[in-house]
Amino acid sequence: MTLFGVLKRAVATILGQPPVVASRAANEVPVGTGADNEFQILINGVPNLFRDEGDHVVHFVAVFDRSIQHTAFGHKVLPEVVPRWHKLGRHDGESVTPQSVAEAVMRHAKEGASAAPLPQSKGSDESRESRGPRTAQHPRPDLRPAKTEPRYDGNASRSNYTVGKLVEWGEMEFPNRKPGGKATYTSFAVKLDTHAGERTLQGEGLKDALADAACKIGDRVGIKRLHKEKVPAFNHANGRPVLDPETGEQKLWDRWVWQVNRIH
Repeated sequence: MTLFGVLKRAVATILGQPPVVASRAANEVPVGTGADNEFQILINGVPNLFRDEGDHVVHFVAVFDRSIQHTAFGHKVLPEVVPRWHKLGRHDGESVTPQSVAEAVMRHAKEGASAAPLPQSKGSDESRESRGPRTAQHPRPDLRPAKTEPRYDGNASRSNYTVGKLVEWGEMEFPNRKPGGKATYTSFAVKLDTHAGERTLQGEGLKDALADAACKIGDRVGIKRLHKEKVPAFNHANGRPVLDPETGEQKLWDRWVWQVNRIH
């Protein structure tokens, strides 16, 4: 027990208050440990976690608390590296799974309501005894995967967000569609094993994104292309800067910035 805790208990004893029992946090199940019943995914740039608790699924969202930290440039207010998982909602149903709830949340976010959580199941705050047996009188179609969309099972592929298992990465050859040049060109790319088959994503910015996420072959990841940035141009053949013939200054090329999220 910390000194603050000892003093707090002593003051409570002097004032005649009952001593504080063990904290509720000690009895709470830890979140974000990578357990088999947890499903993590990035939605609109925010980590979301869905935990299967048998007869219901709990939805958490990551909150990065800020604190004053000492850096080489003095004290700065910086976000914590490890998030605090905030409980956002609870969803009941025999057929509800973490993946189906995640898909419903993604559809909800696409409709422009990303800031609002999905409606919770009716009576989610009641005890199990007071709820009684479930019947088919209150179906939850909003939590079932749409028939026209592929099921989001962690291996699905979408137009701007691709999910799958890392199979390979490195320099790869691609056909050059520009007239007057070589038949092929070399660029960094990754290959993913998705539910729809093998998919290749190309872009030099993938190197930094993979390194930041500490990925390795076999990891299940979600990859999203964000925006373009200007970077100094270099000749891939000899590594020399590419100069503008008129100004003599080094040219700037557009490069896509990528985001890679490891899915546990």
